[in-house]
Amino acid sequence: MNNGKWKMENYSNNFTNSNDLKNFKTSFTLIEAIFVIVILSFVLIGGFQILSKLYVRNYIAKQTSKFEFISQQTLDQVSQIIYNRIPLSVIGYNQQTGEFQYIGNIIQNNKYPILEWIGYLNDAMVDDNLSGFVDLYESNKPVIKALDFNSGFINEILKNKYDTAQNLKDLTSIIFAGSFDRGSENILNDYNNSFGWHGNRADLVYRISDYSQSGNNCFLTLKNYDNTDITHASIYEKFYLADSAYAIALKKDLDQNKWKCNDLNWSDLQDDDLLLFYNYRPWKGESFCADDGTGNVTVLTSNVKAFKVKKINYHLMMKIEMFKSRGDINISVSKQKVIF
Repeated sequence: MNNGKWKMENYSNNFTNSNDLKNFKTSFTLIEAIFVIVILSFVLIGGFQILSKLYVRNYIAKQTSKFEFISQQTLDQVSQIIYNRIPLSVIGYNQQTGEFQYIGNIIQNNKYPILEWIGYLNDAMVDDNLSGFVDLYESNKPVIKALDFNSGFINEILKNKYDTAQNLKDLTSIIFAGSFDRGSENILNDYNNSFGWHGNRADLVYRISDYSQSGNNCFLTLKNYDNTDITHASIYEKFYLADSAYAIALKKDLDQNKWKCNDLNWSDLQDDDLLLFYNYRPWKGESFCADDGTGNVTVLTSNVKAFKVKKINYHLMMKIEMFKSRGDINISVSKQKVIF
């Protein structure tokens, strides 16, 4: 009996020890699983951070590359347009105050954020259709003899460029180049009243009141825009056939109340959109369509933080800065270009 009892007790003890061992193994497996989960969590968190950094680096690289291309493309486009300018006609304009200043006299670009200039009809200066020169010996004011001046070809160019039935009498004017191809030196004596900028007189821009083709040449009858004759005007051998003024501005520098553009809606534009205005003529009392005026507008590019132009000697230096923010990521690219 004693042996039997001992065996039963021993068996019972063994049974209890077996359950304890079983319970111990179960607890160990749970701890092991928790430990693995913790390890995997750290791995996943580290992997996510690595992937996040890779994504950010890739985003910055792609956006920077995009800005590099767009900024260079924009400067190239603008330089091609502004290259065919009348040098002394370039101004900075402040729409808020109504003030403007010749680009060569501007010290603070921020005071005049809008760039404007008068362009000449370079599109017609092919073959012998528009030489831009006058035969002074066969000219007698108010009539000048324009050499290699094809009025029919010029009218066709104007028709295609501006989609209009108007001709060179309506759309173009004569501005003499002066001694240094910059525009008449008399311009600097009374700059405000030289080109007709923003309600001022256009004393040195001459209206073509009539023209008569004679072979390859053309006789142009000129008048002042106040309909007086040009008896006292200085006639030079070279002239510019001005056909349009241009303006470049950021939307944030414009007044919504003065927006009269039909090409684009104000509400569709962003403050950092860089806009090009054209097809208006200050010598006729016109301003660009975002300044209670007329003409057309197009978007040059977006994400522009700043666009500045500075005169250096006889050249213009343009600078564009593009900027984009996404969360705590700021991407900025600046480019410069000189226009001769």
